[in-house]
Amino acid sequence: MSKTTVRFARKDPKDFFKTLNTRVNEYFKEKNIPKTGNWALHLKTAVMFTLFLAPYFLILSLPLPGWAQLLGAVIIGVGMAGVGMNVMHDGNHNAYSSKSWVNKIMGSSIYILAGNVYNWQVQHNVLHHTYTNIHEHDEDLEAGRILRFSQHAEWRKHHKYQHIYSVLLYGLLTFNWALTTDFTQMYRYLKRGLSYGKFPKPLWNWSTLVVTKIIYFSIWLVIPMVFLDTPWYMILLGFFVMHYVAGLILSMVFQLAHVIDQADTPLPDQTGTMKNTWA
Repeated sequence: MSKTTVRFARKDPKDFFKTLNTRVNEYFKEKNIPKTGNWALHLKTAVMFTLFLAPYFLILSLPLPGWAQLLGAVIIGVGMAGVGMNVMHDGNHNAYSSKSWVNKIMGSSIYILAGNVYNWQVQHNVLHHTYTNIHEHDEDLEAGRILRFSQHAEWRKHHKYQHIYSVLLYGLLTFNWALTTDFTQMYRYLKRGLSYGKFPKPLWNWSTLVVTKIIYFSIWLVIPMVFLDTPWYMILLGFFVMHYVAGLILSMVFQLAHVIDQADTPLPDQTGTMKNTWA
């Protein structure tokens, strides 16, 4: 990621930000609807958590054959992606409810999705929403040397084939969260002094990360290995399948915000200033 600072022009000749805010507020007022979640979101929450957790408890409580357990892992993966997009996302945006404690609980569901609240809020709320599609600043565009999501990223010979192999790699998204991404992100974000709101205490953040990872792997690996007669390698396979399905769904959705013809990938000028303001 770039160490340069990006600034946004203070002058907004078209009053984009002001006009957008006004129109959005007028929309909610005219429709007489709240800015936070309604019954539809609550229904989605129930459905997605059911998809996510029901197969897990069924696998633990019933003598299911191997194929049924793997099918359950697929359904868990679908529910995992659904909880992430419909519940966790809105909670960490403080948009799920008008009550902060409800938002905190829903946002914290990321811990059983293999993620971390602090990391997600910095990457998504701070870096993605502030520097959307700006190369080397929006981490949603960063995929190392294997994939190239921005026209401004360095092109390598193997990128000519990424339309073939990229889909295969998309499924590894949440698997990487669980194993490595959270640790490398936290180190990088704390070192840069990034935060969403009040800057956290590093010791508390690292402790939270380690403890929640232990709980996470205990839920999805240790408990099944202890209480099921299923071979350990089948449990690992189910764990991988769950993550692969979730990662594939999430990655496909993420890319709609970036790698389509209509999406712009603007760059700052030589002074590090963006020409237009952003919402």
